[in-house]
Amino acid sequence: MSNQITISGINGNPPYDVYVCDITNTYCYLITGSTTIPPTLIFTVPPPLDVVDSFLLKLIDSKGCEKFILLTCPIDNKMFEDGIFFLFEDGVEYIFEG
Repeated sequence: MSNQITISGINGNPPYDVYVCDITNTYCYLITGSTTIPPTLIFTVPPPLDVVDSFLLKLIDSKGCEKFILLTCPIDNKMFEDGIFFLFEDGVEYIFEG
């Protein structure tokens, strides 16, 4: 299962470092460093986390503030909303500024 993540906006102090981590925050993989959002950042979850059902999106701003977002991919692929991000039936997760 390959998950594509789209981040269209976040709160904090740019630039940001974006990581994908296992749910224990033990193994983290840098997606991009020193980036600004917007513009929209789109990436595919790297191996070995591309085959897990749940993982953490970790964002670190320029002041060192960390934000963790638990992403869980439902088995039935139905759309769900929690106010921060949406998962549509095509499996693409959209994270909106909140």
